[in-house]
Amino acid sequence: MPERANLEPRIIAYVGSRTLCEMLDISESTLWEWVRKGHLPRPVKIGVSSRWKWAEVEKRIAPEDQGDDDPILRASRGG
Repeated sequence: MPERANLEPRIIAYVGSRTLCEMLDISESTLWEWVRKGHLPRPVKIGVSSRWKWAEVEKRIAPEDQGDDDPILRASRGG
């Protein structure tokens, strides 16, 4: 009988632009605009690909305190 695969969830380390856009429910042009404005971190180059370190993205989109509004909504309003 074959061994069972490890079914524990994997930690996301790096994501590409398409995956990041899907996770944030934004377009690619919005992604690059938010990077340019500093709402999201700059990607790192891995080979010829641009990848975002997920831990850095999570820190950037996390509310700064409980009284803050959603950082994604704030960025979409240009703030």
